[in-house]
Amino acid sequence: MDAELIEQGEVQRLREPRVKPVPGTDYEKTLIERWRSAVHFGGPAASAQSREYISYGVFKLSGALAALFWIALQPTGVVEWSGFALFYCLNIFSITLGYHRYFTHKAFETSLPMRYALGILAQCGVFGSLRHWCADHRRHHVHSDKPGDTHSPHVDSQGRPHGGASGIKHAHMAWAYGGTATNLDLYAKGLIGDPVIDFCHKTRWFWFAFSVAIVPALWGYGWGGADAVLGTVLIAGFLRLTLATHAIFAINSFGHCYGYQNYDTGDQSRNNLFLGYVTLGEGWHNNHHAHPRAAINGVRPHEIDPSGWVILAMEKLGLVWNVQRPDVTTDLIKRPDAGARA
Repeated sequence: MDAELIEQGEVQRLREPRVKPVPGTDYEKTLIERWRSAVHFGGPAASAQSREYISYGVFKLSGALAALFWIALQPTGVVEWSGFALFYCLNIFSITLGYHRYFTHKAFETSLPMRYALGILAQCGVFGSLRHWCADHRRHHVHSDKPGDTHSPHVDSQGRPHGGASGIKHAHMAWAYGGTATNLDLYAKGLIGDPVIDFCHKTRWFWFAFSVAIVPALWGYGWGGADAVLGTVLIAGFLRLTLATHAIFAINSFGHCYGYQNYDTGDQSRNNLFLGYVTLGEGWHNNHHAHPRAAINGVRPHEIDPSGWVILAMEKLGLVWNVQRPDVTTDLIKRPDAGARA
């Protein structure tokens, strides 16, 4: 099935009109048009993406607002906030270990049971379909901060120059509702037809409910009884999920505007101290763009990467292998002032 879809996509691309250089035209302007095959403008794919992300947003925001009212009006304690801390870390690991470093970049190899475990963990983070997230992120790397980028603060969904507060808004969340979607024929090769990814994609709404309501409810009931269930669901479920989502989304927006660069990667990716810490190592974004397949993002002493530490621990236990390390001798230009500003 995957091969058929890929073949159909290749045939369709061959039928599309080719952009030919015009005498006297800057070659870069020619390239700007070629990214359009990477994006669907409108149509069922874009509409489905918008509906799904709007649904996530409504559920998350409504629950988070309810949590804030609960915190203001009701006493809370160790049960709710210990659940918040634990599930926040797991929520971040869902993106760092699951969506990102394993399924998108193949930073390590693992067994079939672990693939299911990482896929389910990813979907419990509720950042959308595992299949679509990986395809979106592949597109982001190919077109980083250039026309065709999935979520850049420097170009909009139509490939036009963007910036300022509007650009940050677009990169943070608005891209998901922008009426465009990633061409899966180009960026989902190896994803469509993978039984683990297909399973996670089809069951993603169950894992949403499991993450935001079922597990927090069990935590609250187990440690605090029936009286602690609702508060734990609101704080360790909805509020946690909302804050983790915005921490990761901030890498797309603020992480391409504010911070420092260790490497000249040809884009605006930045290492951001605050994001590096609150996303458990994912915010060393310039390092990641320099070494996209690496399982470890931190390359300087202060760039701590708990997500990378978890991968190294799993390697020691034999749960994963062929772990990719960053090549710190890369021939990319290392900036002499790197790390001097945040």
